[in-house]
Amino acid sequence: MKTTSALFSILLLLICTVAKAQNDDGINDVKTDSIKMDNIFRSYTYYVPKDIKKSSKLIFILHGSTMKSSLMITATGYQFNRHANTSKDEIIVYPQGFETYWNDCRKSATYSANLLNLNEAGFFKAVIAKFYTDYGIDTSQVFVTGFSNGGHMVYKLAMENPALFKGFAAISASLPVESNNDCVSKNQPVSILIANGTTDSISPFNGGTVLAGDGKNRGDVAPTFNSVQYFKDLMKCGEIIETKKGLPDTDKEDSSTVNVYDYRCKNQGKRIELIEIVNGGHIFPNPTFDQWPKSLGNVNKDVNLPELILNFFNSLE
Repeated sequence: MKTTSALFSILLLLICTVAKAQNDDGINDVKTDSIKMDNIFRSYTYYVPKDIKKSSKLIFILHGSTMKSSLMITATGYQFNRHANTSKDEIIVYPQGFETYWNDCRKSATYSANLLNLNEAGFFKAVIAKFYTDYGIDTSQVFVTGFSNGGHMVYKLAMENPALFKGFAAISASLPVESNNDCVSKNQPVSILIANGTTDSISPFNGGTVLAGDGKNRGDVAPTFNSVQYFKDLMKCGEIIETKKGLPDTDKEDSSTVNVYDYRCKNQGKRIELIEIVNGGHIFPNPTFDQWPKSLGNVNKDVNLPELILNFFNSLE
């Protein structure tokens, strides 16, 4: 079996051929800095568009396990940078997990970030403070999205630090079951988007064991709709408005469609959205990068997931 690291090494090789063509409008003009946390220098790469507006938003994009932050930039098709370059109202930050992993909620995780119980929230708080000092960001307009292990990090932040971010988005990840969850939730309602593929072989849509490409067991996760229900229950809302719509099947040859479920609390302002990628694999679909390793599953070519995430963030009250 190919290891997770090998899969993303293949992805990196594919990406290198694409990255050269993505800087015509400056969207690859990124910088890297670091902050010392727990006696460890934690790095982050970031994109600030030219002529950035005052009091801009700050959006974190978290990579998956074994990935580098630079890989995440291109795997998302430069779409977040591209949007920021157009809006002039967003700074995009790609933090680097310790030894390419995040200290998430899963008890069964054996990578160093979890074993050392790194203070991830402290890392994010320090980065937010740095961008407030340097760029005058609006600290009430901070958002976070993550893929795979990064998605699990998003869940941890939503549970333990709900007030730190205005909106959350978890991609290719479901909440760990109670017996595999060592987070202490504050049980506060949040606005969150979840996007999962129904044929994801790493993070099963209907719940079960997360078995990484290296064969290591990350423990069990809940079904996707149970993860949605968890956040719906936190709303404690008398009336939740629920809608479902299918997005246009623009690519008839990708054998995949997308359904969007929307849940809003009428009196609270919180919102939950589920993007169900039918016959979608362990991927982050976007129009400018689709060269995912076949081992990660089918690639939907109908949606621009970064755009849907940003639309969700911008819709929040």
